[in-house]
Amino acid sequence: MSPLSRIPSLAPPHRALRGALALALAGVFASAPATAAQGPARSASPEQRLADYRARFLADREPAWPGEAPEHFTPCVAGQAGSWPCANVDLYEQMPLASLGGASSANDIWGWTDPLDGKEYALVGLSDGTAFVDISDPAAAVYLGRLPSHTGSSTWRDIKTYQDHAYVVSDANGNHGLQVFDLTRLRTVVSPPVTFTEDAWYGNIGSVHNLAINEATGFAYLVGGSSGATQCSGGLHMVNIQSPESPVFAGCFSGHGYSHDTQCVVYAGPDTAHVGKEVCFSSNGPSEQLGIVDVSNKAAPVVLSSTPYAGSAYPHQGWLTEDHRYFLLDDELDESNFGHNTRTRVWDVSNLDAPVLLGHFSSPTPAIDHNQYVRGSYVFQANYRSGLRVLRIDDAASAQLTQIGYFDVYPSSDTANFNGAWSVYPYFESGIVVVSGIEQGLFVLRPTNLCEIPVDPSGLSATPNGDNRIDLAWTGSGTSGNTFDVERAFGGCGGTFETLTAGLVSPAYSDTTPSGGVTYGYRVRERDDTGFCQSGYSACVEASTTGACTAPPLFAGLAAASSPGTSVCRVDLAWAPATPVCAGPVTYTVYRDPNPDFEPSAANRIATGVAGPSWQDFTAPSLEPVTYVVRAFDADSGVEETNLVHRSTRATGPISDGTFATGAEPGDPILDTFAPLEPDAPEHAGWHVVDTRSHAGTYSFHSGTGSDICVTLEADLELTAGQTSQLSFWTAWDIEQGWDGGVIELSTDGGGSWAPLTPAGGYPGTISNAGNACGIAVGRGAFTGTGQLTFQSKTVGLAAWSGQAIRLRWQYGSDGFVNEDGWFVDDIAVTHAQLPGACIAAQLFVGDFEEGDTSDWSSTTP
Repeated sequence: MSPLSRIPSLAPPHRALRGALALALAGVFASAPATAAQGPARSASPEQRLADYRARFLADREPAWPGEAPEHFTPCVAGQAGSWPCANVDLYEQMPLASLGGASSANDIWGWTDPLDGKEYALVGLSDGTAFVDISDPAAAVYLGRLPSHTGSSTWRDIKTYQDHAYVVSDANGNHGLQVFDLTRLRTVVSPPVTFTEDAWYGNIGSVHNLAINEATGFAYLVGGSSGATQCSGGLHMVNIQSPESPVFAGCFSGHGYSHDTQCVVYAGPDTAHVGKEVCFSSNGPSEQLGIVDVSNKAAPVVLSSTPYAGSAYPHQGWLTEDHRYFLLDDELDESNFGHNTRTRVWDVSNLDAPVLLGHFSSPTPAIDHNQYVRGSYVFQANYRSGLRVLRIDDAASAQLTQIGYFDVYPSSDTANFNGAWSVYPYFESGIVVVSGIEQGLFVLRPTNLCEIPVDPSGLSATPNGDNRIDLAWTGSGTSGNTFDVERAFGGCGGTFETLTAGLVSPAYSDTTPSGGVTYGYRVRERDDTGFCQSGYSACVEASTTGACTAPPLFAGLAAASSPGTSVCRVDLAWAPATPVCAGPVTYTVYRDPNPDFEPSAANRIATGVAGPSWQDFTAPSLEPVTYVVRAFDADSGVEETNLVHRSTRATGPISDGTFATGAEPGDPILDTFAPLEPDAPEHAGWHVVDTRSHAGTYSFHSGTGSDICVTLEADLELTAGQTSQLSFWTAWDIEQGWDGGVIELSTDGGGSWAPLTPAGGYPGTISNAGNACGIAVGRGAFTGTGQLTFQSKTVGLAAWSGQAIRLRWQYGSDGFVNEDGWFVDDIAVTHAQLPGACIAAQLFVGDFEEGDTSDWSSTTP
């Protein structure tokens, strides 16, 4: 694929002009100079400078680049990783916006590592919400789903994390406020993609430009506020998030006016007067200053300094070195205003009351710098059109930095425009770096030259040392600053390894948690001081020790949850018996919750001491979705294992004739996307539930907007014999006339073959050109044509299939060129379908209910 194929889709009057226009645009982009003439003269006030900045940003907006299939692992060889220019950075995955739910643009990015299993996740800001991507296998990333925006769409969104929660703000977006999302819900996504809901919301401020979180103190700092009750003049709006789902306003600082971004830390640098204080370093764009504020007392922040600098245009963002001695600052408008190459300014902040600008590093390209983060002695920059730039800090005291790698996400141009890389997250333990491209989507990358890989540890020994203790020793490389991680597997070297401890500085460790009488496997790996390079694992060794048995049972979790469809509400649970490690006996605990990804706790525990491999729940509500987890408990060890296998179902009554209906609303029946599973057409590239358009309620089903996609929305039903069934639905569409389109079809053999369906009155258009990815034939009627975004009612008679099991599908196909807003379907209904009816709640334990007296309890039904 050539860089020119990524020129945004256009809609010229004649399709034949596309190639010529793409070539012309490529030439313009490649030759456009970055000169002072590109930027306006300095505005008279900070308020006007902020308005000018936003106007210039929006003027460069481009459509999402064509939604090609995700690209997988491609090493950087001879300056290219596929079609992406690079140096010393390998591509592991590139997911276009079409594979992230079809948003019109991306923005911020952050990361989260699950402390339970070490899985890594990318949190990608989108115009219409936040996407969550599992990158634990970086070459096969999985889009898990999306948290919709609290209000509408916006170019600006920002994400940070505290403990196991994500916090999201959005600018120019009404009363968006602060969204809170429990990231542990990502552990239990079974059928991605999922449309998530927020777990909490803080509304004391509306539109917010950026967000910083000091994870050491549990405070969030919202900056650039422009609407809502407490805007703090665009300065620091401080929120206590120590109880993650109960944010509480903590204070305001408005003494520096509008802050574009900030970093807040417990200061540990050389300025002894402020060590241990909570200090914020703010890039105050409109006032063109670096502001430093002590916020230890949220009710009375103290200004330490506010420092302008020569050559400023709009100080945008910056980050401290890990010793808190230097601050690296990027200015978002100096490249376009003054015509020089990308500049990274280095400040000496060893005296917080009087920071000193030491100098700057000049990049080889004129691109605009946007966001940067420091890890160890490296700087990771997202510099719009020049993409990811990796710098080594050689000597900060003299502002000496060296570019050692890059990955260009906008191959056709490096000019000073607001396109390409928005942000970067470099803090994954694996060394993976993720980058968000405004028009391009998600990039999963790995720099290859940041360090030397340590040799594998050798000579690992595991020696029992008294009850419930095993001592480990090994030989490492001896390199100063390197650390060791120890992993343990229950049952020996063939078991599943989990991290036992990390960051050891010496090649020895005493495991004081093993169960007596159990064999464990141990292995060790070494990590260099940058954190980016790690050795392979040592050879595994096995050992066991004496002492009390403290191991949980071995249990695979709940196998099935189903309703028998009886008149009395009932859910049947079944599982394979657990294997006790200790003396037992093993019993089972049942948990139930309406939340499909809940965490088991005392609050949702509904049964204990269950003796066998099955149980019947007579208390489930009629027709409401519920989810179960079953865990095994060993009476001898007193330990319950902690599986997270969730099974969902509904308690239903007998099957009867009725109307099947879904409007994509929460609680409505879920339809299947049946997207293909091939690597280049992953399961997550299907229809989505969206809140951007709907006929009734909040949500509808949406085809997405990618190029060269064939996606289907499907429903399996059984029609009632002797009745005349009818399909009805509401639909809206904005689809390239004649080239792309959508059709309705029906199968009676589970999808083996399909019969075309025609809505009453016919289709609104016809496929007139070949090339759509579904192969919809030329001359066939279809939903095609632009601008039809007012929902219309459509019906299809199904009398010919009375009494049969059918599968309905809405199939949307596009070609590789122009894409509009796609196809929306809402409020689907099929009359005279065989549906489960309501059930009646059982009455349990009728008797005296005297405390401790259960002798006359019985189970009866009404």
